[in-house]
Amino acid sequence: MHSSNGAVPWPLTLAVPWDSTKGLEKFQKKAEKNNNPGPEHRGKLIRTTRTNMKSKTILLLFASLFVLGLMHCTSAQRSDAIERETPANVDPAKLARSRELIRQGNLAVVQKQYARALELANQSIDVLPLFEGYYLKGLALSRAGQEELALEAFEEAEKINPTDQQLLLTSGLLYDSLDQPEKAQEKYLKLTEAYPNDPVYWYRAGVGYKNLGKLDKAYEYLKKSLKDDFEHIDQAYLQLGDVCLEQKKYDESEKYFALAGKKNPKMEEADTGRNASQSARLMDEGNALLKSGKVAEAIAIFQKAVETSPGSAAPRFLLGNAYLQNNEPAKALRYTEEGIKLSPDSVSGRIIHATALRKNGKTLQARKVLEEGLERNPDQIELVNQLGLACRDAGDTKCALVQFEKALKMKPEHYPSRLNAFYTYIDARRYDEAERHLNALEKLTMPEKEKEQARTYFKLARFLGTGDKYFEKSEFYRAVLEYQKALKVDSKSTAALNSLGRTELIRRRFGVAENYYKKALQVDSENVQALEGLLRLYTQVGNAAARRNIQIRLEKLSQTNPEAAVAFGRIYEDDQNWKEAQSHYEKLLKRYPDHELVRRRLSYVVYRQALDENRRNNPDAALRLIARSEKLDPDLPGLASAKDVILDNKKHARYLPELERAEDTYQSGRFARAETLYRNLHAKWPRPAFLVRIADSLIQQGKEQEGFRLLEKAASENPSSTEVREAMYANFIRAGREDEAKKGFQSIVDSREDAYYSHYKLGIIHLMNDDPEEAFDSFQTSLIYRPDFIPARLARGVALYEQGKQSESEKDFREALKYDTFGKELARLNLALIDLNSNQEDRARKSLEEMARMYPNFSDPHYHLSFLEFESGNYRAALNHIDRAIELETTVQYHKARARILEKMPGQRVALEKTYRTLLQDFPDLSDQDREEVRQKLSRLSNGQARALSPMALPAVEPIKVVRHRDMIIYIEKTRVVAARLGSESPAYIRNFDGQILDGLQDYWIYVALRNRVISLDPVTGEVVDQWDMPNVCRLLGADGNVAAITGNSCGPGKELELKALGSTSDERILAPRDFKAGSGGRFYYAGGFYHSASSGGKTTITRISFDGSSVSETHSIPGVLSIKSHDGDLLVSHSQGVLFLDPDDLEESSRLSLKLDWLEVENGAIYAMSGTNLHRLESGEIVKTIKLPAAARPGESIHALPKNKLMYIGVDGTLRLIDDSGKLLWQENPGKFDSRLLSVYY
Repeated sequence: MHSSNGAVPWPLTLAVPWDSTKGLEKFQKKAEKNNNPGPEHRGKLIRTTRTNMKSKTILLLFASLFVLGLMHCTSAQRSDAIERETPANVDPAKLARSRELIRQGNLAVVQKQYARALELANQSIDVLPLFEGYYLKGLALSRAGQEELALEAFEEAEKINPTDQQLLLTSGLLYDSLDQPEKAQEKYLKLTEAYPNDPVYWYRAGVGYKNLGKLDKAYEYLKKSLKDDFEHIDQAYLQLGDVCLEQKKYDESEKYFALAGKKNPKMEEADTGRNASQSARLMDEGNALLKSGKVAEAIAIFQKAVETSPGSAAPRFLLGNAYLQNNEPAKALRYTEEGIKLSPDSVSGRIIHATALRKNGKTLQARKVLEEGLERNPDQIELVNQLGLACRDAGDTKCALVQFEKALKMKPEHYPSRLNAFYTYIDARRYDEAERHLNALEKLTMPEKEKEQARTYFKLARFLGTGDKYFEKSEFYRAVLEYQKALKVDSKSTAALNSLGRTELIRRRFGVAENYYKKALQVDSENVQALEGLLRLYTQVGNAAARRNIQIRLEKLSQTNPEAAVAFGRIYEDDQNWKEAQSHYEKLLKRYPDHELVRRRLSYVVYRQALDENRRNNPDAALRLIARSEKLDPDLPGLASAKDVILDNKKHARYLPELERAEDTYQSGRFARAETLYRNLHAKWPRPAFLVRIADSLIQQGKEQEGFRLLEKAASENPSSTEVREAMYANFIRAGREDEAKKGFQSIVDSREDAYYSHYKLGIIHLMNDDPEEAFDSFQTSLIYRPDFIPARLARGVALYEQGKQSESEKDFREALKYDTFGKELARLNLALIDLNSNQEDRARKSLEEMARMYPNFSDPHYHLSFLEFESGNYRAALNHIDRAIELETTVQYHKARARILEKMPGQRVALEKTYRTLLQDFPDLSDQDREEVRQKLSRLSNGQARALSPMALPAVEPIKVVRHRDMIIYIEKTRVVAARLGSESPAYIRNFDGQILDGLQDYWIYVALRNRVISLDPVTGEVVDQWDMPNVCRLLGADGNVAAITGNSCGPGKELELKALGSTSDERILAPRDFKAGSGGRFYYAGGFYHSASSGGKTTITRISFDGSSVSETHSIPGVLSIKSHDGDLLVSHSQGVLFLDPDDLEESSRLSLKLDWLEVENGAIYAMSGTNLHRLESGEIVKTIKLPAAARPGESIHALPKNKLMYIGVDGTLRLIDDSGKLLWQENPGKFDSRLLSVYY
């Protein structure tokens, strides 16, 4: 939708939730069903050939080819000029000189003086470019390890003599060594054309074709090398055997390996090759038998293959796979374990081994095996897919979904991973996600039968899901109707039959329920849910005989299928019937004491009971259960942290009521009171989470810097606390430190995959960086671990919208509306904005007006309604809406919109001027471009004259310093501090002191120095924050949380004796004082750190202060120091004769600039030096610009660099001036308008 004047004054982007923790219910992890995981996709086994033997052969050949080349080309090894054809029409003197240089170069090569040889080669080429000169150059470069340059020289030589044997062979071998087989092959083929009777070249070309995978050509060329006079014919036979093996010509392969062994009885590779050929033949036979269903015969053949090639992994993996198909998992595991030891990099073998472990009940080991495989081969998508299946088998649905999504990020068209994700999302009842994957499956190339199965399963699942919702609401009749619809989709669906049986059982229609359960068992005789349902049914009706019969069936099932028995226990878990689940798993553990999955499930249900006991404030019972859970499975996720929390709660149990009060206060938005309560609580109970609450309370009160510092301190003291780190990095985003935040959140998810909040925040950063694809992946992972985390769902909807996927985006927003929690207003807002951006203006307006009624304290609907009225020309209505939005929430966007509206309305000059000033004064983060535009408009509104704000009426006092904090001007006077809001005629507060103020400093807090103490004040309220008692204070120094007091017996330049760091609090200083005592009088400075200077006799000693005793000093030949500043890694020491540039670490001089200097300042990244009325700008130690000022600028941060190369400065005459980069005066302010001299300008 476009505005009438061609511009879009309102940014109609979808809303992303900023903070996501407040008001959200605590996430409760639920066990998920794993009854019907869908088709498992196993990776196809790729037959591995003689990998080890082949690599040895190639290495041997490469090493011996130089021998082969030298043996064949002995006559061509000399590069003397006499043996080369003399070029025609050349200067004989040049020819002789060039060849003499080549002779000397050859001698240098023999003496291994390669640099000298290269120099001589280049000289010879300069004199006369000859073949031998270029060859010598290439030889010298290759011997010196500069192969790429060597090849360039050889290519030049080849232009002169295209058929030289030695050159072509050397070039080919060099290209081979640089892994450029195609280029190497060009050289070998040239050799076969030029010298067809030399078998070594046919051999070399044949090996080249083999390395390129062109086996037919390799076979042809290697056959041509089989000549009796070929000295290394044994190597040719060996290579032919290998080629035939890869072509599955097993008879020929064995023949050539035999001939190789006959020619060279010491060649071990020949015997290995012959065995590999026999083994490959057997493996092919076994695979054919396995494919035809003859598993026992296949096992016998694979066993022979293992015996034939005892050092090969492939037959062991195939034998293990055959044993798995024959339901002999123990034997399978034995052979796959042997295989993985022989070939740990085999992806297909590792997958079979993991499957064998799973079938032996070692599910957790299977996961580790696959994770190790991914460490070796991180880009192997099938390993990722299989890890997802292993997670699903272990009942870890979230882990499974993360792996499937990772696989799809690697390769979106990998249909097995997408199909597995589809079925797993359905099992987790996440139907919207399942539908997204089903839609993607429809576009992929895959068997149509599997697509149709997925479509049917999805229809079935939707009816079952709707039925489950009715079931949970006890609307059993409506549930039955939905389950019957599912049964019409698939009459043999055990899920539908069991759901009907369960519902009818609750309705006490026992005969109908029994019938459904029995139908399910007809479909699947080992269906655990049906057996469990019948067990409950017969117990209720008192049919002891039938109940015993079902128990016997379950007993038999658990003896042959422990995984099914575990699934039975998961039914109890899903009902949160922990005691029944525990009893079931304990019986199962007696039968399978080493079954990993049984131990994990039992450990989990005991752990859940421990959490329940802790919630009931029974920590001793909880710890006993935790100890038992640890014994069963010490690696259970969450166990260690739960133990720490319970122990901590037990230790501080008496403070729990106080914690509840503090949290209630925080959640109610009373942040000042919450801060006090949490500070008191933290003093008695130093839990890191309390620091997060204190910091957030400070930030909510507008004390961002203090809050940030507290978070950074908390993170450094508690590096393992995810909660503290997440809070710190979240506030980094608010502070504009996105790169640091991104690294921080990434480090969290790297160490803790399930950190859903960190995934969400990474997604927010990706959105801020206009990367919606990466953002979607992060939000997706967050939702896998926390499906009810509405901020991630809303943000994912925005990411989808920005990718152009509007319908999917709308689904996310509509899904968010189903949750009775935070975020409904943002979901409705985004749906309205989608309508607005789709030119559905009437529908958007209706939605926004409805939202304004539903959420009276939500500002966004008024902001967007204001836009609609503005577009329609209804400026009065637009102004009313934007004023209501500003009343609810003050933002820069709202004030910019207000200005645009007022610009269209006549007679609004005063209101417009006020809005412009509000933008300039209240929003320090306003962009430079916007700030310049507002200033120009304000200037035009004021007839081109600068206008001063009305000063606050003050008594005639002499301020020591004036500082600004947001919209407040704070005057630090001789005996008091006075603060006033901009434009106000009366003070916000006045703080009086009982002594003279010597200095003041702003570093979030306002620090005030009296002679014998330093006091810090809250800039907003004027309240005393802390007090440091110390004698002989002269002034204050520092920034960025590093503040120090300078002391001396008397105050003034050259009299400062000691620097005393204040620390974060006065208590901290008492416990760990950090002082620096100067050896003699001088002056202290702060430039990213503390420095001291002392001058005497035309020399000055600069000291970099370190409080651990390792301070560094350096003396320089300069007069007294004017200032010390920091800029781009340099320390700038200004003095009356110029500027000294020092390394800040060792204080060594890097450069200096000489000029008459009055003062030097660093402003907005630029260096300014004042010399008389000349203002110089410095870069890289040089003067790059000089401006002649109408009057010299006053020292002491009086210059402000503005956009478009403009400067504002206060002159020594007290006049405020605005100039361009040529020094032209744009405007000036007459100081006579003020009742006192001009001190500072805040721009």
